[in-house]
Amino acid sequence: MKYSLNGYIYRFVIDPVLSCYYRFIIEELKPDYSVIDIACGTGSLSLAMSGLAYRVTGIDLSEEMIDIATYTAGKKNIENARFEIKDASDLSSYGDNEFDMAVASMAVHQFDADLALVILREMKRIASKVVLMDYNYPIPPGISKLVIFIIERMAKEDHYRNFRRFNSLGGLGYFIEQSGLRASNDRLRKRSAFRIVVCS
Repeated sequence: MKYSLNGYIYRFVIDPVLSCYYRFIIEELKPDYSVIDIACGTGSLSLAMSGLAYRVTGIDLSEEMIDIATYTAGKKNIENARFEIKDASDLSSYGDNEFDMAVASMAVHQFDADLALVILREMKRIASKVVLMDYNYPIPPGISKLVIFIIERMAKEDHYRNFRRFNSLGGLGYFIEQSGLRASNDRLRKRSAFRIVVCS
């Protein structure tokens, strides 16, 4: 499969860095779970969850990301994960509590703040458990922080603006509170650049 520069960076640089954190998310799964992965990107988390979950649905607005996810699933003969080109801001096609778990990994900081709240409220509606992974706040000082700010600054202007807004509001804590979610398990590690929060 041919990758654009963006697709290559996500598939071979970003995904490997994040994959070591996936186990914390997978620990929240049960074998009979139906899961939706919001803004799934290349599907790396979706495919990791498919090893335990009954069914995984990954959605993303990028056709290239969905093509990569579908290609990888086929190459690995994974049959219980499917991927759809879908705008996360419109989850109206899914019913209340249609899924056991909804996941958003490294997505909240990419959205406009108001849009992020809309998406989180919809995730709460369609799933009984919501798991969020994103940058810690504040990001601990050091090389990781420098690399993160460089990567985010290299992204499109609206992406960087949303990243800055995410931090100015206080990170995941703000979005969890404002969306009406309730944190039941906070995987906050003070020295980590990332945070994983389980909500209901």
